[in-house]
Amino acid sequence: MESWSGLTIETGELREVFERLISHLEQTKGRSLILHEDYFYSMPFPEIYDVTSDPPAPTIGQLTESWANLQRSQDDTTSFELVWLADVIKALGHLA
Repeated sequence: MESWSGLTIETGELREVFERLISHLEQTKGRSLILHEDYFYSMPFPEIYDVTSDPPAPTIGQLTESWANLQRSQDDTTSFELVWLADVIKALGHLA
């Protein structure tokens, strides 16, 4: 097995992917999106990335809470907001 030195992602490329996917959502689902689910299972950090141990017990997350956190924290943005955004993006990805 090869040693892992990490995954490098350029922020410009990440921005391009986000923009492409948002454009796709607008074209296929419209400018307003409805998520019918609210609660979801979430795996705790950092155990979620330790695949050499037994899986951690899931916790419960809430999309409305994640979205509310993103809407009110514009003045002091933190990297953790990416976790809340990921909750919402994952649900958007499940729209059929």
